Amino acid sequence: MIVTNKLFTLRQLLQNTRHFCNSAIKRSYDGPGRTIVNIINRRDNIDSQNIILINECIPMGFKLSNDVFVLGPVAIFPETILSWNVGSAKDINEESLSLFTALHPTLDVIVLGLETNYEYGKITEMKKLLIKHNIRVEILHVQQACGIYNFLVSERRYVAAGLIPPLPQKHKLGLKPAKMKELTT
Repeated sequence: MIVTNKLFTLRQLLQNTRHFCNSAIKRSYDGPGRTIVNIINRRDNIDSQNIILINECIPMGFKLSNDVFVLGPVAIFPETILSWNVGSAKDINEESLSLFTALHPTLDVIVLGLETNYEYGKITEMKKLLIKHNIRVEILHVQQACGIYNFLVSERRYVAAGLIPPLPQKHKLGLKPAKMKELTT
């Protein structure tokens, strides 16, 4: 009887236990069509050490992937950066764009990053100046232009960008950045 009671208790315990599997669990998909993400601004993801990408865009200028900070408007090429003598997008004309149009062979794309949104007429005027030289152009807000420039450079396209730093933004309370700095210090 004692043996029968112990067997009965053992049978109940076995019925109430969960069955665990010791097989390995795959945490990611390793087959065809797998998605891979590369962060292009990291130094170890750039094949050539001379390629310049833009990491940050602030009202004073641009921080580059080689830890250099450049003040003011710039004309940037994959391996070269130059100061661009324009004060705002209103100053962009055929003479200021001659820096890009004089190059041979011609560029695949020029990315122009403007400090603020402009009316359509000014943008089409800039496009006509570059189309006259058989150069494709993308005209965007400067922060979007930086990302597109980085992407095109990482694809090894023959590209340049003319970038004007963004205008300082007002604080949510309606205070200008200089007044905010004064209040916080």
